[in-house]
Amino acid sequence: MDWGKARFFWGEVAQNFTRNLTMALTAIGTVAVTIVVLGIFLFARSSFNVVMNAVVKQVDISVYLKNEATAVDIDAMMRKLRADPRIDGVRFVSKQEALEQMRRELRGQVNLSLINSNPLPNAFVVHTVEPTDVPVVATELESNPSVALVNYGSSTTEKLLRVRQVLSAIGLGIIVLLLFATALIVYNTIRLTVYARQHEISIMQLVGATNWTIRWPFVFEGVLTGLIGALIGVAVLWPAYRAFAPKLALNLPFLPLDLAAVPIGSLALELVAIGTVIGMLGSWLSVSRYLKSA
Repeated sequence: MDWGKARFFWGEVAQNFTRNLTMALTAIGTVAVTIVVLGIFLFARSSFNVVMNAVVKQVDISVYLKNEATAVDIDAMMRKLRADPRIDGVRFVSKQEALEQMRRELRGQVNLSLINSNPLPNAFVVHTVEPTDVPVVATELESNPSVALVNYGSSTTEKLLRVRQVLSAIGLGIIVLLLFATALIVYNTIRLTVYARQHEISIMQLVGATNWTIRWPFVFEGVLTGLIGALIGVAVLWPAYRAFAPKLALNLPFLPLDLAAVPIGSLALELVAIGTVIGMLGSWLSVSRYLKSA
């Protein structure tokens, strides 16, 4: 390694970073604020996904069989369902078991002693790996000649799936807008630094400096701006999460919010990476545009 070149390179980075300290601090503050807002949003989005997955994954498909279905038909259907990779749970509920369960649930409410025969059918209770497979699997089961009726709360399930898809799309749009706004601010900050040193850059070009030699110090300035801003944002978010997240779970006991299922560590790393990449891209585009126009 050429230590002289390394010292020159990092000296340029430090000089770029400190020469326009006010603009650099403005960019760092903007990145930090964006990371805080983005972190809050990503936590809310992850928490919502945890709740939605907990609710939607409780959806089962109830498959009621015809009275004509024989033991051979039931056994063949059980083997087919267990072999389906989309299905992770199959339970057979016999007519007698269904009647006993109904007696337990309606005990003291309805007099079931008047029932002389069992009107309930044999049934399967099917659970899919992915909630989005529920409508597809249910439709396939309806075509089975041994099946009389399939019920999975189609209206409610499809609404839940649609809500999750819409909110995920909205969340992605908000994330893109936040990232674009932050990248634009970093872009303008680096561009002002480049304009302030355009005479120096012109001299470097005249003495044979390549575009890469000129570009890299500014790119690393953007990386530092994004990294420092992201670390500040995460440092603000962490104590806020420790203080308010448990209270949120306690005040919303009716929601199946499992904070342990929210990947806080991964979210923090993502925020740091996002801030760094924003800074890098903003500075890269700014310097590249100047060098092309120079």
